[in-house]
Amino acid sequence: MTDPARRDLSGGADLARLVLDVQEAWSSPDQPGAVLEAAGRALQEAVGHRLYTVTCLLAGGREVERVHSTRPDVYPVGGRKPVLPNAYTERVRREKKPFLAKSPAGFAPLFPDHETITGMGLGCVMNLPLVFGGEVLGTVNLLDREGAYDERHVEPALTIARQILPALLSLDRRFGNAQDR
Repeated sequence: MTDPARRDLSGGADLARLVLDVQEAWSSPDQPGAVLEAAGRALQEAVGHRLYTVTCLLAGGREVERVHSTRPDVYPVGGRKPVLPNAYTERVRREKKPFLAKSPAGFAPLFPDHETITGMGLGCVMNLPLVFGGEVLGTVNLLDREGAYDERHVEPALTIARQILPALLSLDRRFGNAQDR
C-alpha cells in the first residue's frame, strides 16, 4: 500500500488500532516473528513500504544484524553490517532520533549499499531507532520509492515501531535473553 492508499493517521484512532494489533502479537509463542510480522503489516497500512527490515545492534556496538526482512533474497535475515562513523550513525545511534532521507541524495553518501537500494527502485528511507534503558537496541528500516515519506510519516511509524521492543528484548542478551532463563 503506497501513495494515495496510505492513511492519514492524524486522528489517532487508526494509529491506536494498529498499535493494539501489534501488541496482540506479543502473546504469540512464535517470537520474535509474530511481532515483527504484525508490525510490518501495521507499518504498511500506516505509511507503506516496499522494503521493511529490522536490525539489532550487536554487543560492542560495531555491527548490526538483520533479524527481519521482507526481501530476504537481497537483505537476508542474519546479514550483518558495520556501524560506520557518519551523520546517520550520529543521528540514529547517538542522538536516538529517526533518520529520514526523501531521496537517494540524502542517503547515498551514508549507505555503502545505496546502489543496491536504488537498484530496487527505492529512493526514500526512514530509519527508526528502538531505544530501551537509554540504549539503542536496533532500528526499524522502511524504504519506498523516492519522495514516499516526509516528516508527517515519522511519528506514526515510530509509534508502531516501538511496539517491537519486547521482541528485541527477547533477542538481546544485555537485558536477559528469555531463552537463557
